[in-house]
Amino acid sequence: MVSSSVVFGLSLLLLAQDVAAGNGIIGFGLSLYQDSCCLACHDSLASLYLNCTTFPEHDDMSGMDDGMDMEAMPMTSDECRTSNKPWLQSMAYCIKQACTPDGYTERRQAACFNTHALSGASGPSYHQSLPATAPTVELPEDATWLNATSLVNSHLYHTTHGTLDEFSRSEYIHTRYSVILYFIVIGTCLLWGLKTQLATLFPGASRPSSLTSKLRQYLYLPAFLGSRHLEPLPGNLGYMPSRALGASIGIYIILNIVFSSISFGSFQPNIYWPTMRVELCEYVGNRTGMLSLVNMSIAILFAGRNNILIAITGWSQTTFMTLHRWAARVATLQAIVHSAAYTLQYTDPGYEGATSYAKEVAEPFYWWGIIGTIALSLATAFAVLPLRISYYEFFLITHIVLIILSLVACWYHLVPHFGFKYGYQVWLYICFAFWSADRLARAVRVLYYNRLGNTKAIVEAIPGCNILHVTVFPRVTRGIGPGQHTFLYFPGLGKFWESHPFSIAAWQTQTHHTSSSSVQLTSSSSVSASEGGNTSGASKRDSLHHVKLTATPHHQEAIVTRDVQKPQNDASFQLLIRAHSGMTGALQRYLSAPSNADSKVEISVYTEGYYAGHNATLQPLYTADTVLCIVGGLGITHALGFVQDYANANSVAHEGETATKGRGVMRRAKRFVLAWSANEMAFIEHVKKNFLFKAQGVEVLLWCTGSSEDVMEKGSESLNKGEVGHISKGVDAAVTSGRMNIGSVIRSCIEVERQTTVLVCGPGQMADEARKQVVGCVRDGFNVDLIEEAFAW
Repeated sequence: MVSSSVVFGLSLLLLAQDVAAGNGIIGFGLSLYQDSCCLACHDSLASLYLNCTTFPEHDDMSGMDDGMDMEAMPMTSDECRTSNKPWLQSMAYCIKQACTPDGYTERRQAACFNTHALSGASGPSYHQSLPATAPTVELPEDATWLNATSLVNSHLYHTTHGTLDEFSRSEYIHTRYSVILYFIVIGTCLLWGLKTQLATLFPGASRPSSLTSKLRQYLYLPAFLGSRHLEPLPGNLGYMPSRALGASIGIYIILNIVFSSISFGSFQPNIYWPTMRVELCEYVGNRTGMLSLVNMSIAILFAGRNNILIAITGWSQTTFMTLHRWAARVATLQAIVHSAAYTLQYTDPGYEGATSYAKEVAEPFYWWGIIGTIALSLATAFAVLPLRISYYEFFLITHIVLIILSLVACWYHLVPHFGFKYGYQVWLYICFAFWSADRLARAVRVLYYNRLGNTKAIVEAIPGCNILHVTVFPRVTRGIGPGQHTFLYFPGLGKFWESHPFSIAAWQTQTHHTSSSSVQLTSSSSVSASEGGNTSGASKRDSLHHVKLTATPHHQEAIVTRDVQKPQNDASFQLLIRAHSGMTGALQRYLSAPSNADSKVEISVYTEGYYAGHNATLQPLYTADTVLCIVGGLGITHALGFVQDYANANSVAHEGETATKGRGVMRRAKRFVLAWSANEMAFIEHVKKNFLFKAQGVEVLLWCTGSSEDVMEKGSESLNKGEVGHISKGVDAAVTSGRMNIGSVIRSCIEVERQTTVLVCGPGQMADEARKQVVGCVRDGFNVDLIEEAFAW
């Protein structure tokens, strides 16, 4: 996260320098038609021929048509104008007459004259060019020549000035609304993050109140409608957000609709657009195009796994991915409206109709815009939930390619055509900066955590289920803790560019291994002695009170003595991976190859380090008296990190170092309950023997939802009946056949005047039921909070 913060800061610094250098956006570093009275004088006279205008060799002006090359058109150079008396005097007098009522001083009028009449070149000054006597002849509206000092046609000047003013006003409003939207979205995240960070720093300052209870009951905790949240909607149409998140998304959509629809004006007659409809198409197209770029940058920021706002707000990456999808959908709709508005404009009969449209489409900037809109639309269409679930790798690759194509198309749509005059490219800079920052942060993480080399991992199949036990020996373990996950690359499987997230079930650092007060657990029936030799039974029993839970697999010694060698650096973390299709399926096939008959293999991996587990996310655990983990299936990998953290703190407290317990995540917790339901009895037994062995102070409830024959065959000695379960300790925990009654489990753990934090990680239906029950407990007056860890496709 440090690397992403640095890159994020550098990106913002570069953008700030861009604005300061006069290359910003309109109203922030750029000005548009700042001297509109002067510019209107210039534009009213600029099309007139002077006596020094050069014409092509043929003098037949009637032969010129719209299709004539610009080289064949009459040309009036800057040198011609700076030496032409009628031009200089007419411009000077027009500026004096038009700009004096607007409050222009003579000094400002002179500067304006130098810019627009002389184009910055040397020539007669403003005062030298003012005619001695005021002109009395007004140019006709259809004049083509300027042969004498004249008055600018009043109707043409009024039309030109009004057109420029209205266009510049609309451009300023486009920018203003874009910046407001941006600051509302990012500012809301930062304000919420400030609140969360303060609550983390001063956990005792936020006392429960009736207001906070009502907010949690009706806004923060419930699903948006009903109780469905993480369980997909029927037909895999998507996910229903939580009520607070749904309300935020609704406000965001309303803001975009409002900002895309208001403050449009019109000035007719207009020198650019013959009708109000054509003019409004221009303004609507520009507004929605700019807002689309703004929302694209927000979507890219929210999609990054190194998004700094995750650490600030404490919101999960799943939450930000939900916001990412909605921002992308809004950006896509605005891009479609942008394209439709310009299509209507160019095909309007008052604007040359189909002929004009055919000419515009032939321009590179226009068809690059079409490509950008189509690419963005396809990226959004291919991101539907059924495709993400069934063909994730295909979705991911096409999504990245289409978004890159869309951004490149936007660049060639804007910059070659408009240049840097309007500052539209700055929003693209922000898109590029956020995307590049995340990718660069990933590369920096890989280099740092692997120290320019690969990391070794030992992969073993768990008999009786399709789950793999992976032990990774990283080169850096700094920053590892509960509630985290890592992204792993398996270059030996062929797709070196693919990385997938896996929750960290347990970890062991060199500090744990060398600590004289800790004893490494190697099996369910033995405890390693120190290097002095064997210990008596009494000393063994005493030593159990000095164990720090490091979750070292019971087969660790076998790994060292076989062909698979344990790296010299004994720091490690462990993962439990269920094999599906894609990379995890390839890993299982690699493990089951004939050359790996032991169902165990050493493999090279690259890790991006440790994500999530931020203080802001885990803040409800700091003040909890009771922690209850509701876990389903492979969700146990997320909960086991908290089991280790609590058990380690408990063992240290039993050694008499009570002050050290405050360093853990669960600083006040006096009770920790793990309620886990899984389908495979073999998986349950593996976790009991390898991770829950002597989990000191942890109350364990287990359910097996597999077939009764499987339960009886593999766990008959620890089988229990009932839905609430039997509370036991670690490896001795009995297994209940059937499904967990989540409501009964939660109700059995909450107490009046004690704060309970429910940490849920499991299938969508289980998580939704836990959320529903927590809301019910809050409604009944109990102080219950919820931390939900889930991966949503």
